[in-house]
Amino acid sequence: MAAWAQTAFLLFSIMLAVIGKVEKELSPECKEFLYMGTPPRGLEHHSVQFICQYYNKKPRYVTLYNTVDHIPIYSAYIFKRSEGEKCMDVPWMYEPQLSTSSETDEMQPFPRSYVHMNFEDAQAVLDDYTNAILYERGTLNPDEHQNEPDDKAATYTLTNVVPVVPEVNNLIWDKQEHMIRKRLNNYCRGTAHIVTGVTTSGKMIRRENMNRIAVPTYLWSAYCCVDYDHNTPFMNRYKFPSFAYYGLNEDENNDMVEVSVQKLEEFLKKTEFAGVVGDFNHAERCKDSLFMGTPPRGYLSNSFKKICQRYEDKPRYVTLYDSHKHVPIYSAYTFKKSDGEKKVDFPWMFEPQLASEKSSSNMEPFPQSANMHMNFEDSQAVLEDYADVVQYERGQLNPDEHQADPLDKASTYTLTNVVPQIREFNMGPWAEHRDIVRKRLNNYCRGKAFVITGVTTSGHTIRRNNQDRVAVPEYMWSAYCCTEFDQNAPYFVRYKFPVFGAYGLNDRVNNQMVEVPLKNLEKFLKGRMDVDKNFQIFYKDCVSDK
Repeated sequence: MAAWAQTAFLLFSIMLAVIGKVEKELSPECKEFLYMGTPPRGLEHHSVQFICQYYNKKPRYVTLYNTVDHIPIYSAYIFKRSEGEKCMDVPWMYEPQLSTSSETDEMQPFPRSYVHMNFEDAQAVLDDYTNAILYERGTLNPDEHQNEPDDKAATYTLTNVVPVVPEVNNLIWDKQEHMIRKRLNNYCRGTAHIVTGVTTSGKMIRRENMNRIAVPTYLWSAYCCVDYDHNTPFMNRYKFPSFAYYGLNEDENNDMVEVSVQKLEEFLKKTEFAGVVGDFNHAERCKDSLFMGTPPRGYLSNSFKKICQRYEDKPRYVTLYDSHKHVPIYSAYTFKKSDGEKKVDFPWMFEPQLASEKSSSNMEPFPQSANMHMNFEDSQAVLEDYADVVQYERGQLNPDEHQADPLDKASTYTLTNVVPQIREFNMGPWAEHRDIVRKRLNNYCRGKAFVITGVTTSGHTIRRNNQDRVAVPEYMWSAYCCTEFDQNAPYFVRYKFPVFGAYGLNDRVNNQMVEVPLKNLEKFLKGRMDVDKNFQIFYKDCVSDK
């Protein structure tokens, strides 16, 4: 959430459409909250809505809101000189238009009766925070940065709120907001524009066994005041016309770091564009491997790592990786028409950032010295795990036969894209199905084909040095989505478009691949994976919004 495609920020070079009073184009009265009337760019995605936050018949500020993760990505507002007093007697509000076509353009207090379920699909509700004792409601546009009572009241909407660790909210973040308020009060002579946002990494507040609200990893903010006091003491003068800060939303190591806007952008790019990312949609071009930029939903574990598989500084595909069981849960990629040739002369690679966030975001070949493998074997499989297991082959979820470019093929040779497959299954039914799909998509898919291939596990593992090292899949599954296909294809093929799936038992016997409609595959997997009732492989079941 926060920093997507180009950076969550690019504060002053930004252009996006807004909904919110829910609008398709920013209205003139809403543009005033943005420097030069321009919001941060590079955040286009179907799950975000721009809200022109109206209260008491007047626009107050602008918010970019994620209706899937139920938190604001940022709020942009004009700072008003104030004494910092808080507004204590305003009820929490919600945005009616995020959920339904409403007669009002304004935020509304939550109803007292239990009708929150009518709009909780699109936004956070009070019930989400009721038992989340580890977090407090932190406002991105804080009331102490406003002066008029109505402007202060308008900040009390859950569409302006994110879950913040109490120590950060009450001490670190609050102190920084005070500091910025005093600085702008004293030295900003004109209008000060502020944008405050978040980054996330997959941690969620859950309610009734469902993911409800994304928890920020970092909080960040930046201001812009071009008309300022040039006689300001240097300790403050160099922080004009713009400056920024960020901090970790954790109990420890959470000091706010003040930096230039450029440094903040660099930090957010590094945070979001790394190989291991908070969300596939946040990283440069990672979402291109996913239909409508949306990964499978419904996985209950928050411990899985999202890898934007980068090779030679270019994103190639995405993988959801279990760093405890040392296997990928799935890899998602775009199919490229090919003649099925394999690349056999490339070394196996690993993901440096699974071991250390400071490492390279590109996959790298394993070091020749096996002793060095122990530096990262806690977080992922290593070559030694497969050395003495003669009954298994390294099976790729994104197979090189489904790629055409040599570098795309090479990128499939990372152990983060590999699971242990029974030799007979790997070379028999699995290889046959992989080739069937390749030929089918080669011949009948006219547009882009998205493929997701994954596993279920049942507790069986490869052991090394008396330790469980790599989970062995019980079933392999795969599904493709191609919305633009040959309508004149023979019926025995045509009914398998735009979407179809398959699964097979990873065993020596009874291991034939079974092709099924997508819904049948999802039903089969729900009984064998830790997913919720909303488990979905492709966004809207591979129905294009066009």
